[in-house]
Amino acid sequence: MFLKRFLNSLKNILINGGLFVLIGVITYRAVFSQADFRSVLHTALHSRTEYLLCGLAAVVLMLAVETWTLRRNLGLLGEVQSFRQCLLYTFAGNFFSAITPAATGGQPMQLYLMHKKGVSVVHGTLALAMELACYQFAVTLLGVVGYLSFGPLIHRLLGPYLWLLWLGLGLNTALLVLLLCAMFTKRLIHRLTAGVVWMVSVCSKERAASVRAGAEAAIAQYQTSAALFRRHKRICLVNCLATLLRILAMHSAPFWVYKALGLNDVSLFQIVALQSALYISCAALPFPGGIGIAENHFLHYFKRVFPPALLQSSMVLSRGLGSYFTMVLSGGVLMGAVLIAAVRRRWGRTGGSSFASMQV
Repeated sequence: MFLKRFLNSLKNILINGGLFVLIGVITYRAVFSQADFRSVLHTALHSRTEYLLCGLAAVVLMLAVETWTLRRNLGLLGEVQSFRQCLLYTFAGNFFSAITPAATGGQPMQLYLMHKKGVSVVHGTLALAMELACYQFAVTLLGVVGYLSFGPLIHRLLGPYLWLLWLGLGLNTALLVLLLCAMFTKRLIHRLTAGVVWMVSVCSKERAASVRAGAEAAIAQYQTSAALFRRHKRICLVNCLATLLRILAMHSAPFWVYKALGLNDVSLFQIVALQSALYISCAALPFPGGIGIAENHFLHYFKRVFPPALLQSSMVLSRGLGSYFTMVLSGGVLMGAVLIAAVRRRWGRTGGSSFASMQV
């Protein structure tokens, strides 16, 4: 049953991967085709290398913190995993989230890898649910802070695209509220579920039964996570703060590019606040990795931050540090792990026929 679910997830990932390529081509034609890559290369070569290295270090910090919190969550559930193995889960989550709409492929692949390494599916699901709750809290908090700090400016910058910000804020806030309700309010979340099931049942009784079963399973997982939060308040608080640091590191890419270009008029707080608002306006939309939308939004959000002559180059470098580098690094490590596992199996050094023998 679990293998069947995984194969279905893999099929969806491959389909979504094709969608990612298609959107990538459209994005190139709509956004990057207007960029002068000679100018981008010239800008990169003449920028201050130490700040670009700081941007790469921020990506490493982001991945390390995510791995650390995931390992702590698994530890709370009695699953002892090495940092190296949890790093593989992190790479899988980041890569498959980047190539699937609304990051739908990340957690299933993480759960599959955990299962192959002997982690209980229930415990793996709970660990990821706890991580998602902290992540959603951090992303929504920073997005709201960014909007409240620079609301009038963002209104002027976005113009006709302002509705995307409102949509992103609304969707992410609603998701956070639903997560909190599922974790801490049994009666309310069950009433909400009953309402959704009733609306679905108007169209299809079978579909309504499926929605009810899935919702009840998810609610049970989040309420178990809530019990863990209450039982280990200090550890979970530290995890939330660590996740906040992780998201700040992720949002800092435009700042390091800004400093690398020798610019000094805008503070770290201002740039991170704008990037937080930009991210939340794209994160919930059904585009792999926010591709296309994020690039276009960057040109609007940061047109008052970067000089016009450097705006396109800044967008390419910022997205390269904050998104593309993470995706390429994660995908490269996963591919290397697959090849190493295949070679070891071929020469009889390890048994098995799956990711179970992977090493990073």
